[in-house]
Amino acid sequence: MTLTRRARELVIVATLLAVPVLFLRANLAATEHLNVVDRAILRVSAPLQSGLTGLARGVGNVWTRYIALVHLREDNARLVDENARLRAELVTAQNGAVRTADLEKLLGLRGSLQFDTLSARVIAVETSAFFRVVRVRLDRGEADVKPGMAVLASAGVVGRVQRVFGPYCDVLLAADPKSSIDVVVGRTGGRGVLKGIAGSDRYRTRIEYLERKDEAAEGDLVVTSGLGGNFPRDLPVGKIIKVDKRGFGLYQNAEVQPVVDFGKVRDVLVVVPRESQPIGPLPEPPAGQGAGGDRR
Repeated sequence: MTLTRRARELVIVATLLAVPVLFLRANLAATEHLNVVDRAILRVSAPLQSGLTGLARGVGNVWTRYIALVHLREDNARLVDENARLRAELVTAQNGAVRTADLEKLLGLRGSLQFDTLSARVIAVETSAFFRVVRVRLDRGEADVKPGMAVLASAGVVGRVQRVFGPYCDVLLAADPKSSIDVVVGRTGGRGVLKGIAGSDRYRTRIEYLERKDEAAEGDLVVTSGLGGNFPRDLPVGKIIKVDKRGFGLYQNAEVQPVVDFGKVRDVLVVVPRESQPIGPLPEPPAGQGAGGDRR
């Protein structure tokens, strides 16, 4: 029985070895030399070869697509990172352009004033609706800055210096209820006092003591009067957005939207008036002459 089993195993091994040889021989033989056995083997092996070839191609295609998908994901991740970087660079460039334009306007304002000015940079903004103070860092020491000095942005009036300590100062915004600035309605010349509105969720102001006979209207520009010596004359303060003439009396109420966006102020000028300097814009120089005077 052991011999029979061993013989059977030898037959199986011989068959397994012979089949590939026969298949190889039949596939390599020339067509004119094929015998009956070779033709039978080819007839049987052809479908198997076709199936195996299709299976191999399918596996190869799947692998190729997988590799392509991996590369696509890598490229996509790289493009996403590059897009984020370019967007960040674009935002930085846009912010830089806006700040450059703002600084150019501020420089132009500085040149139009017959006042000495100190440049300052905003380092903190208080967002509370009840405590409207902006803290700025000055580029000069506290010996040059005094409480009450006017603070200007490129768009117009910001407020007054409230207190000075070391290289810093607090600025009381024009929208603070404790602030008061003498102003004029540009179209009519009507005078009043600009004060902040307390408790609002946005920066708003109103003109008090504006006589009823001065016909103020929505859209009128409000500017500084120049009285008091702190603010130069004709600096933009805001635009009237609402006029209330209800009731009786000598005065009317006018709500004013400030021209300066206090939450976005980054650079300001602190006005340093001197008794020898007149209040108001620098007069236009004669034709062919430049504006004289030293600007700090």
